[in-house]
Amino acid sequence: MPRNSKLPLGAKAAFVRSNPSATAQEIVKLGKKQGITLTAGHVYNIRADDKKRRLTSDLPGSDATTRATAATTRSASTQLDAQLRTLVIRIGLDRAEQVFSELKSTLSRMA
Repeated sequence: MPRNSKLPLGAKAAFVRSNPSATAQEIVKLGKKQGITLTAGHVYNIRADDKKRRLTSDLPGSDATTRATAATTRSASTQLDAQLRTLVIRIGLDRAEQVFSELKSTLSRMA
């Protein structure tokens, strides 16, 4: 079935990017009103690609391996931050502050 009018290259992605706070379903509905055919999966793919580009765009080196390694390092760092937050929640903020204080004094004595 031929299309009467074809959207310019990147129009769907630009439309998705122009609605960053809308959910995928909301974007599909908004697009339909404007004659843009999208699926929720397409919205998720566009956003995932943008996120991947943001994470690698500010990294040093232009080599793909370097960028991939740095992205993996950032991912591991983010996971460690999440684990730390979970532990703080589990032991309580007061106890976590005590542990950090003890660790800080131990490290200052080592330096």
